[in-house]
Parts: sequence; C-alpha cells; structure tokens
Amino acid sequence: GKPSSMTDDRIHQLDSIGFQWSLNSGDVTRGDKSLQKIWDARFHELEAYKAKHGHCNVPAASAKLGRWVRTQRHNYRLSKEGKHSRMTNERVQRLESIGFQWSLNLSDVIRGDKSLKKIWDARF
Repeated sequence: GKPSSMTDDRIHQLDSIGFQWSLNSGDVTRGDKSLQKIWDARFHELEAYKAKHGHCNVPAASAKLGRWVRTQRHNYRLSKEGKHSRMTNERVQRLESIGFQWSLNLSDVIRGDKSLKKIWDARF
C-alpha cells in the first residue's frame, strides 16, 4: 500500500478509545467483535454452500459470499508475504477444516461452476 504515518501503536490507541473506523457500516468498527461475527456468518454461509455443492469454490456470481471468499484468499496471501492481514491462524484452520483451497487452477473453477463446465465441454 501507500506509505502512511499510521503505526500499529496509533491504531491500538485509537481502538482503545473506541474510534469508529468505518462510517458506512453501522456499528462495525475495527476493534469491535462484530467484525468476527460477520466473518463467522460468512463462514457458516460457506459451510452451507459446501454442503449443497460439495466444494468451497464459490463463483463470482454469488456476490457477497464470492467476494468474501476472494477476500479470504487475498488476506491469506498477504499474511504469507508478511504483510498486514486480518487472516489469523484460527481462520486458516477453520477454512482448511472444510476443504477450502487457497489457490485454484482452471480445472477447479470449471468443476465448481457448472455453467463453465458446459462451455468447456461444448468447445472441447
């Protein structure tokens, strides 16, 4: 990202006085446990998706859940690069426990999206 004078210490100090990091998200603040509640809710949606489809490769057409899945992969990459990320070891373990894949190849995407499989089969 861009250079910033915002240090972890400053973030902690602002969190400690209840600074609201997001104005358009209602009561969701950076230090608030409601962020974890949101993560948990999306995780449960992913569990339900897997139960129905047999995999965790959510297509982009599933707007909120698809965006959340992409965000998890992005945060995981950031954490592996040693950059600031909201991905925790607990989240990694929970996602991996349901068969979440951190990177996908084309065959995974095709297998996970029936419409793509139909296109693939029609062309090849």
